[in-house]
Parts: sequence; structure tokens; C-alpha cells
Amino acid sequence: MNQILSIETPQDRKRKTGKTSLHSNVVVFAIILLIFGIGMASVGVYSYFQNTANNNSGLVVSQNTKPVITIERESASVINIVVTHDKPISKITYTINNGETKPIECNGNSEVKERVELPVGQSNIIINAEDINGMSSSYQSTYQVEQQPTITLEQVDNKIQVTTESTINIDYIMYYWDEDTQNARQDTINDVKNVTLIDVLEGMHTLNIKVVDIEGNETTKSQKVKGDTKPTLKVTTDKKSFLIKASDDENLTKVEITFNSGEKTTEEINGKEYSNSIELQPGINTLIVTVYNANGLSETSKVKYTKE
Repeated sequence: MNQILSIETPQDRKRKTGKTSLHSNVVVFAIILLIFGIGMASVGVYSYFQNTANNNSGLVVSQNTKPVITIERESASVINIVVTHDKPISKITYTINNGETKPIECNGNSEVKERVELPVGQSNIIINAEDINGMSSSYQSTYQVEQQPTITLEQVDNKIQVTTESTINIDYIMYYWDEDTQNARQDTINDVKNVTLIDVLEGMHTLNIKVVDIEGNETTKSQKVKGDTKPTLKVTTDKKSFLIKASDDENLTKVEITFNSGEKTTEEINGKEYSNSIELQPGINTLIVTVYNANGLSETSKVKYTKE
């Protein structure tokens, strides 16, 4: 029987050993690449979460910011409350000397300014502000205001008489009608008392007045004024009686009559016209008549007549 013997030569063993070593190197290299990839992925994940944490940390700081409250001193008796923020402001209130809490309109703005006139004497003001996230801040300060000028208004005929007084010299008076600040008139006073006559506009209007003394103390006043003319009044005689006739373009409200040495009588009126007659007495007759309209304007007539 023929047998075939397999004989492994040294060259064959060398080739086989070489193939095994190459396979082992490939496996080791693949393992190294896998470990490197895992490491790089871990670094990337760590960096991502680190950046996210840093960003979230910054976001928390931004959300925790509070409104900033400051005060601007406009004059000795006037301040401006200024509130600024990086988010919309939802609420602002202030109190002076623990009095009534007064709100300031915000309208969702991130900057709000409010003008406040302080009373005479020492004023302790407390201001609170809150944003849309509920973050709040407060401010407190004390101010001293000296005696302020006073303003008195009186309607005389078809004019407004403005009387201003102060313990120290008044610097100036400024006034304007309604919202027409561009046509405001300013008069220098340089005295402790002044009287200014202002022509009344026809119809209903608002007169705005500001008086400032030489130390910057300020007083403002606004009042609605209805432009009107006085009633007309005429008193005549027919040698037997005094004849009274009065009229107004809107409405008469009352008439006051004093005849000779008698007491003054008052009669209520509701109409545009009024007439009356008073019989004369022998000798000297005197009559004083005053008629008023619905706006409080009046007209007076004084007459004398001697009856034979």
C-alpha cells in the first residue's frame, strides 16, 4: 500500500507563525481603535453636558435679576421715580410717610418713569417694583422740602385771577391750557406775591399752572374752567316802579334784590330771562340787584331815583 506522508518543513512553520502574528496584531489594533473611539465619545459627551450646565447656570442668573430703582431729583419738591430692567415690569408702587400706597402704570415696559411732587416737610418714600417672573426689589429714601408757594384761582368776569404767594421770592409762574405745553407762557416774578390775569377760552378747558420759588420749591395746580360771559342786567324806571330785566345765553340761577333800607331778598331762577318790577315810594329810592348764571358769574346794578 502506498502511503503519502505529510512532512512540515521549517519554511511552512515560519509561514504559519507569520500568519498567526499578523492576525493577532490586527485584533490588537482593532481593540485599540475601539478604546480610542470610546474615549473620544466620552470626552464629547462630557463637553456637551459641561456646556449645557454652564449655559443653564447663566440662564438661572439672568432669570434671577431684579428691577433697578433709582431717583432723579428734578427740583426741591419734585422727584422722578425711574425703574429699569432686562425684562418687562409688571408692578410698581410707592408710599410717602406710610400713607396711601399709590400704583404706577407699567404697561409691560422694561423702563418706567413717574414724576412725584413731595409735600412740605420731611418725606420718607418707599418704592417697590416687581417683574413678570415675580422677582422684586425695593428702595427707600428721605427728602426734605421747604415751604412751597401757594396758588389761588378766582374767576373774575371772563378772566382767571391767579394769586401766588410764598415765604421767599417767587422765581417764575408758568401756565398753559389743556395739553398745549408748546404755547406755555412763563412770567418772571421776583416777589413774594403776585396776581396774574389769564384770559378764559370759550368752552370747557383745563388750566395748568406751575409756580417755582428762587430755591426751586415748586407748586402745580390744574383746574377745569368754563369760558362764559356774565349775565346782562338792566334796571330802568317808568317813574312809578323800578323795572328789572336780566338774561343769559345759558341759564340764570338766582337774583338778589335790596330795596331801600330793607333786607336783601333772594329768588331762585331757572331760565334764560328774568323780569320784575318794584313800586317806588315817595322820596329817594335805592335799589341794588345782582343776578347769577349757572357758571357762577354775576352782574350787579345799583340805581337811585327820587319820586316826587
